[in-house]
Amino acid sequence: MTDLISNARALIADDAPTVRQSLRMTLAQVGITRVDTSSSVGETRRRLRNAEYDVILCDYDFGEGMNGQELLEEIRRNGELPLSTVWFMITAEASYEKVVAVAEVGPDDYLIKPFSGSQLIDRLNIAWKKKKALQVIYDCIAEDNMQGAIEAARGLLAKPEVPYKSDLLRLLSTLLLETNQLEEARILFEEILASRLVPWAKLGLAKVYNKQGNKTKADQLLQASIVQHSQYVDAYEELANMYMNEGRLDEAMVVFDKCLAITPNNINRLQKAGNLANMLGDSAKAKTLLSRAVNCGGNSTALSANTILQLAIAAKIEDSLADAEKYLRMVQERVRKDDSHQNRISAQLASAIFSGKTEDLSKIETAMTDDDFSMELAISFIMTAHLICPPSNETETANSSAPPYRWLSILSKRFVTTKNMSGILESTANQRPAWKQFIQTTGQEITDVNNTGVQLMLKSRFDEAVALLVPEAQNTRNSRLTLSAAHASVKYLKADAPAEMRPALLKTANELISRLRGHVDESVYLSLRNDLDELLSPPEKPGKETTE
Repeated sequence: MTDLISNARALIADDAPTVRQSLRMTLAQVGITRVDTSSSVGETRRRLRNAEYDVILCDYDFGEGMNGQELLEEIRRNGELPLSTVWFMITAEASYEKVVAVAEVGPDDYLIKPFSGSQLIDRLNIAWKKKKALQVIYDCIAEDNMQGAIEAARGLLAKPEVPYKSDLLRLLSTLLLETNQLEEARILFEEILASRLVPWAKLGLAKVYNKQGNKTKADQLLQASIVQHSQYVDAYEELANMYMNEGRLDEAMVVFDKCLAITPNNINRLQKAGNLANMLGDSAKAKTLLSRAVNCGGNSTALSANTILQLAIAAKIEDSLADAEKYLRMVQERVRKDDSHQNRISAQLASAIFSGKTEDLSKIETAMTDDDFSMELAISFIMTAHLICPPSNETETANSSAPPYRWLSILSKRFVTTKNMSGILESTANQRPAWKQFIQTTGQEITDVNNTGVQLMLKSRFDEAVALLVPEAQNTRNSRLTLSAAHASVKYLKADAPAEMRPALLKTANELISRLRGHVDESVYLSLRNDLDELLSPPEKPGKETTE
């Protein structure tokens, strides 16, 4: 970011030519002459991808589709907007004050029309000074040096005079949460809430409790946040995500409905809610939500190929064949723009629907145990298989050695970690009773293996637990089995694992624990990681005895 505001590069995003011209002239008064303009959300996205700006003046209301607040949330969360950029929201709606008061991602400032040029310049200078004061933190974050950012924030807070204390506390507490320094984050959030009630601190504390596995406390805090601030969409979203992870799909859908009533064009929430509707078997609702995500998403990097694929499947189920074909082609276009692993899998599924050939699904089989093969892709795979794999007969029977049951077996063994998760896959296969029963049976087999391993651990028969659980965890990539296998490995290492086995067992334990990141409560992961680190650390050499 430049030191002098006169050297800044600015972007004006507004659909009114007269407003763009007026704002350009106002910026010129403080020497800002490098100014680009955009007249739509899509054009603004393109500008931001092709250039970096120091100042952005964005209209709140672009007419149809996304508003400026939804755009800001999207690009900030996608990492497409540097923290050092000053973002001003320009709006004619006085009600925006209520929106921004509880926005997790808010602008640096906002101005309600009509306003004078001097008001804009004065407020812009204030925001600019704040950005410069916090620049050292932003630089560390940009370099992915989170611990450096934490130390920089602490250093600024330790000074005798702290001009931007609230901003610093918010940055520091968020960084502690993101780096999983959970106890420190909890203490800081509680200290902030003890002095004043701020929505973001309550949400942050709920996230800490959720990561620590205290779901009840997190739920209570989020419910209280929503009662106190009915427009707090981020609290709704956190609650919905928590319910989804617990397999409480119907409750999650209710929360997403409330969330989308407040921000109807948020792409990420529309995608989650649409995919959730598909899981619940409501293809009509899924089509409505996912269509809106695609229409609002346009050229957004937040729009995934799997979302468009889900929309194509929903259209095909409803016999909207022209729409289905259009969306299947869009999946391929999305992959050409973003050739990620998950997008490529979605494109392969789209190709299979186009061809109607089951052998095209076989090409995806080897990817099913990849670490980044997600539950969402598993759901899309099952729905695709249903479209192109007709029942072999009216009383279809399972054969786990041949498709499609071989695929269902791999997916069930991979993703059935709880009864609720089994229910999600079963619901996806709802129209095929034989598939549903097969998923349930296969999931129970995984549960039985896990329970046997746990019983062996309880009897301190760690060698047997390791021998049972580790191969199963490695073959299936099931996070529940992986967790039990990691526990068994660590316990065996702490107990009496033979010396010749320890190097290989340490390596195996490290691989298992690393795979758990993001699939279990953070506190559980960190506890296992700490146990392993202690085992990997060489024993301290005894000190020399001293004589008097």
